[in-house]
Amino acid sequence: MGSTTTSFARYNRLLFSVCGFAGLMYGIDIGLIASALPYIKATCSFSTSELSCVVAAVLLGTIFGKVIGAQLAERGGRLFALRATAVVFALAVPVICLSGGAFVPMFIGRILQGVGCGMMGLVTPLYMTETAPASERGKGAGLIQLFLCAGLVLASLVGVAVTAYFGPADSESVSLASKAAAWKTIFWLSGLPTLVLFFGTFCLSESARWLFKRGRSESAYLALLRNNTPEDARATLSELERLSASQVGESGNLETIWQRKYVIPVILAGIIAVCTQFCGVNMILNFSVVLMQKAGLSQSAANFSDTIIKVVNLAVTLVAMVLVDRRGRRFLLSLGSGGMTVGLALVGVVFLLIEKGALTPAASTGWLATTGLVFFIAAFAIGPGICVWLAESELLPLRIRANAMMTIGFVQMGSSWLLAQLFLPWSERFGESSVFFALSVVCIVFFATAVVFLPETKGKTLEEIECHFAGGCRK
Repeated sequence: MGSTTTSFARYNRLLFSVCGFAGLMYGIDIGLIASALPYIKATCSFSTSELSCVVAAVLLGTIFGKVIGAQLAERGGRLFALRATAVVFALAVPVICLSGGAFVPMFIGRILQGVGCGMMGLVTPLYMTETAPASERGKGAGLIQLFLCAGLVLASLVGVAVTAYFGPADSESVSLASKAAAWKTIFWLSGLPTLVLFFGTFCLSESARWLFKRGRSESAYLALLRNNTPEDARATLSELERLSASQVGESGNLETIWQRKYVIPVILAGIIAVCTQFCGVNMILNFSVVLMQKAGLSQSAANFSDTIIKVVNLAVTLVAMVLVDRRGRRFLLSLGSGGMTVGLALVGVVFLLIEKGALTPAASTGWLATTGLVFFIAAFAIGPGICVWLAESELLPLRIRANAMMTIGFVQMGSSWLLAQLFLPWSERFGESSVFFALSVVCIVFFATAVVFLPETKGKTLEEIECHFAGGCRK
């Protein structure tokens, strides 16, 4: 029995590590452009709009990646789609680095990076949730988010190292060749973790739930045995068979998402996913330096403020990993969304007082705003940062899971794109305070959803959660 338990633990560590590396790639690909952009700007004859397109291309590609990932996961399998994600990440790097500084191939390469991110954001939590034991799904989601945060920090550190080696992009003493080599080095290095992700997938088994859905019960049973006892494996299969028997005659295509029994879990998962984007976390991470300068900090102090925010994000994610399977998703989402509301409101008040002339931008106002952002990012990390990876894949029934995640993900990333497009003109016309107050209202909706409507899913099998929304399953 002891050796069997050790074998299960070893497989789960491998499972979580591979899924974690997918998160690492997501974080790296999102974060590396900040370090590469000054060098690209210095060596490529891009207009301002073209530079914006290069930066935003990842977000656009992410939307397409959700659709592609869902189709691959549904037709070829979850593990196949995860492997394909690694391939897309790997293909993007040479397309960018061999572009010669031309806009079109670089834009295509960045689109490919976005496609990889979109696929990862759908496929990885889908595969991990369907494969991990119910008691450890939270830990798995925590590792994805932890690796993602580590990817953001790693991308920043790579930028620091490259700048130290090649010289700063705005230095006239650094040759154009060195500046071009700098941004290429940043992108080449980003491809290394892809190899770990790709080869790591060959050590894992396909999702037993996908195999069962495809009528391969024997293969599903063997997959379950990788981290379940024979008794637990048979119990899971029996539950799947019971659910399948209760759904005889129903189609499993995209149209079934809006059947009455699916509406509640789809809406709940959708609200959580969209609020996670509309709370402004990506906007804050991308524009924190600019925001803190407007609040009164110097350039160097604003950079230090940005570093504090990212380190807090990483540190609190570690705490959330410990709590998610102990205190539960509902508790953490409630705590996180409530804290985010307070943090955003504090920043909004600081900017409102500055805009009204009651305060003059200075170091004190800048650090007060930083305090609000740190509080916000800590609250995000303790709740939505981890739980969003679980919400969609846990709440959505097996028969519609991939297609529903695709639909929700499309809306989610569209929300993120919309907020990114609106932020600068919105803040310039109405002031930063209006942005932060509006985002705090989103977090109030988030909080109400978590407290009033969200069922607790910790420790429950996916089939038990599905039965909850179906009003119980026939025995």
